[in-house]
Amino acid sequence: MEYYAKSRKKILSQGEIDKVRAELENLIINLEDEFTETDLKIIKNNIAHLQNIEEEEQKTLKEHQDDIVRCAEMFFLEYGEYFTEKEKHLVIEACRMHDWGKANLVFQGLVNSVQVKNTYSHISRITQIPHGFLSAVTISGREFKKLSELFSEKDFRPFITAIYHHHDREDVYEGDDIRKYAEKYYIEQIRKYLKRDIKKLYCSNQSKLLYRNNSYARREPIEPKVWEEYLLIKGLLNKFDYTVSAGYERAEIEPDLREKKLRKNIETYLQNKELRPAQKFMMEHKNENLVVVAPTGSGKTEAALLWLDGEKGFYTLPLKVSSNAIYSRIKNNYSYENVALLHSDSMSMYLKEFEENELDINVKYDRAKMLAQPLTVCTVDQLFKFVYKALGTEIFAATLKYSKLILDEIQSYEPSVIAIIIYGLKTIQEMGGRFAIITATFPPVLKHFMEENGLIENKQYLFKDFTGEEYSTNQVVRHKIQIRKSEMDIDEILEQSRNKKVLIICNTVSRAQKIYKEMQEKSENVYLLHSRYIRRDRAFLEKQIMDFAESEENGIWITTQIVEASLDIDFDILHTEMCTADSLLQRMGRCNRKGRYFPEEANIFIYDNRNGVGKNCIYDPVMYDRSLDLLAQYENLEFVERMKTTYMNQVYDPDKIKKTSYYEEIEDCLQRLSKIHPVDYKLKEAEIRKIDSVTVVPEDIYQEKMDLFENGTDFLRKSNISKETKSLIRSKLEDMTLNLSIYNNKFPENVDRVSVGFKDCKKVTDIHRTEYKYEFDPRTGKGQGLLTSEILEQCGYFM
Repeated sequence: MEYYAKSRKKILSQGEIDKVRAELENLIINLEDEFTETDLKIIKNNIAHLQNIEEEEQKTLKEHQDDIVRCAEMFFLEYGEYFTEKEKHLVIEACRMHDWGKANLVFQGLVNSVQVKNTYSHISRITQIPHGFLSAVTISGREFKKLSELFSEKDFRPFITAIYHHHDREDVYEGDDIRKYAEKYYIEQIRKYLKRDIKKLYCSNQSKLLYRNNSYARREPIEPKVWEEYLLIKGLLNKFDYTVSAGYERAEIEPDLREKKLRKNIETYLQNKELRPAQKFMMEHKNENLVVVAPTGSGKTEAALLWLDGEKGFYTLPLKVSSNAIYSRIKNNYSYENVALLHSDSMSMYLKEFEENELDINVKYDRAKMLAQPLTVCTVDQLFKFVYKALGTEIFAATLKYSKLILDEIQSYEPSVIAIIIYGLKTIQEMGGRFAIITATFPPVLKHFMEENGLIENKQYLFKDFTGEEYSTNQVVRHKIQIRKSEMDIDEILEQSRNKKVLIICNTVSRAQKIYKEMQEKSENVYLLHSRYIRRDRAFLEKQIMDFAESEENGIWITTQIVEASLDIDFDILHTEMCTADSLLQRMGRCNRKGRYFPEEANIFIYDNRNGVGKNCIYDPVMYDRSLDLLAQYENLEFVERMKTTYMNQVYDPDKIKKTSYYEEIEDCLQRLSKIHPVDYKLKEAEIRKIDSVTVVPEDIYQEKMDLFENGTDFLRKSNISKETKSLIRSKLEDMTLNLSIYNNKFPENVDRVSVGFKDCKKVTDIHRTEYKYEFDPRTGKGQGLLTSEILEQCGYFM
């Protein structure tokens, strides 16, 4: 009897191919006006490939096993220096035996083994015990130790747990259940498959598991070193299994370890320029963990990429829009093609850059999700899920073991995310991975919590501050501040805008809309940007503000926090509502960013009006007050970088803020993370930033684009259409939407609870229509966007 690993992929008949082709051609006709030339290429590419779909060869279990082992061995040939010999052997042996349980008759019947089906016609009605459970009880601790002289009894527990749980299956079977099932459907088959006499199964291995995946199992503490060994084995086992099951041979794409293309390209980009202090430091300490504080314009991005030195890397940023910008910068400015983008909207970015001679988009996206590229730009939301100990997140920790992790602007995260990052960094560091935090400001409270969690300066990492006195002679004076206890003077700002570029940053969207409306009545040269424009219009406005900042034009842009860390813009004057110190310094970085002039008078005006401050609002009142009180000493001075560092250190002095919600939230979150047990979270619950939101399309936009929504959602219900084409349709629909963050768990009254395209109890989108008015003219770039209630916003409904 031949044992198989999985069933064949169903191929399309000629009739089915003709039907799909007709549907795609009809789609082009119906939505021709919605598609760009690139979009049409993608759909036509789908049509051209229909005839070339071949039936996938059905792999035997032995072939599948050998493929995974070979994938692991090829990986260790490239990345072996990051692992001990024992770690390599543990992973390879796990790859070798994790699927043994598939030899059972029930599984074989389900994967279309004709011989089995003819012999056991009732096989499909039997409840199958997951094959991972069977694999894990096929070897004893004594047999395990004989596999390698490097293995000890202590290694057996993480090893067997990784095999037992290599799929996310609820563990409701006890030893007797497994034994009875195996006697009927497995033990004879595994003897034949392995060609050796197996006298019994070792169901007592269940008692050696690190955890059981059910709600009633005992939750015993797990020693950190043992857990990290499990993360390594399980994470790499999943990585190689996913790679081979998806039809790829190699787990990593074109490593840059030998050629160091990215480093050489950056050196070429910087040729004829003297390396700046931060860049020299990071190059000289490329083998160490680092925390580097350096001012705006000091070349932090290039410094971090030089620190990678050709090793596998992840570059993380707080926001998707800033991730997109760095991804494009690395790909275009540094001519490095082997960079991936990974966040919830990265597929739309790949669709926009599609070319006919490029790698298949779906392959590119799949490989990004498999963490297979030498460099991946992403948000922390993708990487740090492993802190929740949820099944399926181990691959992130295992991959970070042989990678370098760059964290840009860590102070921009909310307290709970900072706690997650600190906890995750400790795990990564203990497993052997390396990290570099690069930031314009580094609050001392972060160093305090890092130390409390075992990340100690000069032991686990090096700290270097390039804003200190010794570097002040090289620093350009960019800012002089003035604090006002009033609202903004519209006429004064309009007067400044006659010969200056003026940026206004508000704490809430409703306030930005209000100021825009007042100014628009008096001037044409006023523009607005915030988070409540549909994606199509927001992208237009983001490009417009970037072009404006580079042009000779003068005028006013009114914005919100979205420009703090996402857009590389440089204005002459900044008017901003007061906020907490971390956000305030980020906002200052949008004014005289390049040090184009010396500020004889104030060029940053800060308004203490407490907008957006309070419970359930954006800014914590205690941290707001500390930021404001300590800022006063710098008013009307040349506010140089070392002063900004001193200011930040004063505001976030851990001894002074212990009673604040900011400090307590980090502390409480770190304590909760330390007590998490592997069954506490499911994969879908392992979210880093838990912000409830609803995706909406304004009713007037829906009416304008009714053909797109009706034809598009109909198309998403169809089968046999490529992922690229469906992703293209989703992207077109999502371009007409925006996200509303919801607090207090209250669904907005003016938003339809039923999603667009819902039909026959089937949901094809997460988009909801809303009757909130939408105002925007795509020809002029003018309009307030989505208009919601200011009262609702102040109460914490929409932020």
